[in-house]
Amino acid sequence: MFVLRNSWAALGRHKVRAVLMCLVALLVTVGSIYGCTVIHQKDYAEHQSYDALTPAAVIRPTAATLKDRSASDSAWTKHYLSWEDYNKIYQATASKDSQIGYTIAESVPVRQSDSVKAITTADADTNENKTGGNLTLQSFYTDQAMDANEYGTIKVVEGKDLNFESNEETSVLVSRELANKNGLKVGSEITLGNPQKASETFKVKVSGIYEYTDAAPTGFGADAKAAKDNRDNVLYCTYFTFATNGLDTTDGKGWGIPDLNIVFTTPNPAGYDTFVKELRKAKVVPDGYLISSPTIIKYEKSIAPLVASSRNMLIMLVLVWSIGGLLLLIMVLMGSCPRRDEIGNALLLGVTKARLGWQFMLEVFYPLLIGWGLGLIIGGTTAHSACSALASYSMRTNGAVMWKVVWIGLGFTLLMAIIAMLRVAFFNTNELFVSPFERDPLEHEHRHEFTAESEH
Repeated sequence: MFVLRNSWAALGRHKVRAVLMCLVALLVTVGSIYGCTVIHQKDYAEHQSYDALTPAAVIRPTAATLKDRSASDSAWTKHYLSWEDYNKIYQATASKDSQIGYTIAESVPVRQSDSVKAITTADADTNENKTGGNLTLQSFYTDQAMDANEYGTIKVVEGKDLNFESNEETSVLVSRELANKNGLKVGSEITLGNPQKASETFKVKVSGIYEYTDAAPTGFGADAKAAKDNRDNVLYCTYFTFATNGLDTTDGKGWGIPDLNIVFTTPNPAGYDTFVKELRKAKVVPDGYLISSPTIIKYEKSIAPLVASSRNMLIMLVLVWSIGGLLLLIMVLMGSCPRRDEIGNALLLGVTKARLGWQFMLEVFYPLLIGWGLGLIIGGTTAHSACSALASYSMRTNGAVMWKVVWIGLGFTLLMAIIAMLRVAFFNTNELFVSPFERDPLEHEHRHEFTAESEH
């Protein structure tokens, strides 16, 4: 009781310092939870989450190759990869890893009609006999192929998404912009024209309206040179709709030749790296084409804000720990070093150094543990939402982070308490028998003057 009572009384005599110690401990704890949460999430995203990906791999023209493309010259279709090209590519990797699979995406330009007009672009008035059409019909065989869409990621905001299991009706998804321009709604029927033969038309139903969730790739947005290249003029459909209307053909001419894109599927990032390595070794990818993974590109883009935030959090942690630790050390020393007379009087009264040292430790424990505990509660309950907002990334609640902060906080609190206790442990008992004048002549002189003035 003596130790508890004296330590609490000592804090009461220095309330401001005690409150400041508590506040600094709270801020350091909350900052530590936030920083460690973001850094832990970044490490998790770059390793466990990344390793869990099943990357898609595509082989598409490079930017330099696309630079020479003319939307009104059908001779460009000679650059399309054929089934023969893809067979060579698949054979170069199939024997190395039996887990390599594939799915299909195909597209052709299609002609507009009175029921649907393309959104205008710089070359919107170009004759469709030259461009094959001012719209593009993009088909997918599976949802994995759709995930690798070169125009970007879409979400259906009205109606139904593509149904890859159904062969009952021919339908398409249209963009919000195209729907608004033409007054299209879910269920509307539109007429499209064959890119090779203007006299051949077919009808499809609008099953849904979509919007893009990411920025347009270069050349596929408002900067498109032709209407059919503007991604808002792209109609999405299943392979069934594409093939049923005679567009999946091997004897097409001009723009009637389908732009075939085989999307390879790999089991994990390591499998994708092996896939790329084997293709480069076999030299079966034509010049002017690049191997890439839309899955990995999209994932790395999604965690980019988290990676940037983790770097900022690391700097913040260094500052919080160094500045906060220095402030607490200064306050601990201020609360223990100037108390020579108090220590000496206590020892003369028979108080042992052990009990006195424990008192000094408790004077540090109280404010630091209170601040540390409050920081754990505040930081633990707000870390998920606060860190998600700071890093623009949905955070995972992780107990390992909290335990790390718990042990760091306990270790630092114990260190500060030990520093306070050492003031007592290293107190020289010989000072008890030194006169005040010998200890501090100035202090003795000031006390003498104060006594003389009091008597006067």
